[in-house]
Amino acid sequence: MNAPDGLADEIVLPYKPRSYFACTIHATRKRWIFVVAHRRAGKTVALANTLIKAALENPRVDPPPRYAYVGPSFDQTKDLVWAYLKHYTANIPGVRCLEGELAVVFPGGGTIRLYGGALAYERMRGIYLDGAVLDEYPLLNPRAWTSVVRPCLADYRGFAIVSGTSNGDDHFHALKLKAEDDPAWDVFDVKITDTGSEALSLEEVQEMRNDMSADEFAREMLNSFDAPVEGAYYTEALNALQLQNRVTKVAPDLNASVVTCWDLGMRHLQVVWLFQMAGRELHWIDYIEGRGKALSHYTDLLGLKAKTGGFRYKAHLLPHDVEVRELATGHSRRHELVGLLAEPVITVPNHSTEDGISAARAALGVSWFDEEATRRGLARLRSYRRGKSGVAIADEAEDAADAFRTGCVGVAMISSTNFARPGRLRRRIRGLV
Repeated sequence: MNAPDGLADEIVLPYKPRSYFACTIHATRKRWIFVVAHRRAGKTVALANTLIKAALENPRVDPPPRYAYVGPSFDQTKDLVWAYLKHYTANIPGVRCLEGELAVVFPGGGTIRLYGGALAYERMRGIYLDGAVLDEYPLLNPRAWTSVVRPCLADYRGFAIVSGTSNGDDHFHALKLKAEDDPAWDVFDVKITDTGSEALSLEEVQEMRNDMSADEFAREMLNSFDAPVEGAYYTEALNALQLQNRVTKVAPDLNASVVTCWDLGMRHLQVVWLFQMAGRELHWIDYIEGRGKALSHYTDLLGLKAKTGGFRYKAHLLPHDVEVRELATGHSRRHELVGLLAEPVITVPNHSTEDGISAARAALGVSWFDEEATRRGLARLRSYRRGKSGVAIADEAEDAADAFRTGCVGVAMISSTNFARPGRLRRRIRGLV
């Protein structure tokens, strides 16, 4: 590697990257990088050397380059990476390792500093960074990235690597889903089956299979995010979908119309599910989510999907709060949607959360999902859960689940030729499956 002014012409680090990191983390030129790697992949060594290389190759003098490694706690962060930083920088002339500050200072003034735990990363507010690693992200508060680290990278367009091992369907998985849909990110998924004997011998892998539960091995070594979430409402029904291969390619039936169901995203997301009725089955063919956009954005997107997919819409199911009138205009959002959509806009009567969940569970028993188009929506449903107070946690998963529940309750209002009267809703829900 070329050295900055004041150092030898070339610096050789005592690091030989494993092949699966050489072609992923070390090869990418993207600014944002997401890495999920199995427990013994050696990602911490790779991440430490990524920061060292970046610090050495940054030619800026004033202000000096600054890099950060963020971990879940002080002790864990020190145990994970501090020894690696000292080892791989030991042969660089003039490097100082400040034990008390957990910082490596390079001759030109550039630094790599470790931050562990909530109090530590809160101290990062207001500083600039040229690059950051957020490791063991499932154990970090997601605000460490969105509210603290991301703004620090703005001044010098620094890079970030968000990494970890799967801990089930959590905020780490949510970020993975978001990154997969964003071309600004590179996403790398390094399973034990990808690393061969570079990580662990076949004998050791087999012994681990024998010693760990199936869920533990799937999560820790195969990067599965499908581990049950405590308090989740739909775990059993969603597992049945997978076991019965009802999450697959589900193309729209061009001879049948499409129904949409919505959540209007007062708190977090705006969500739209698209489904078709096929006899007693529900075929969920697409899923849309977003935030902070006008209703016309979603109606335009629905029009584009119908045009490119060659299908037509039958009706649009909206939750009861669509009838609320805004003080500024005197009009409800239902009034706005009626003006934007050609098909009937149907308000699903208010119902208890328990009744809606029961209807959703019943509907899941006869549902098929398009594996790719509804991937994010299914992940949201798997995360929908009750908190310690016994009520649903108000987050993005709830928004997706509310829209889905609106569809599962509202489908009883729709027949092949006309719309059922709202008064018959509860009886027809019971007769759905």
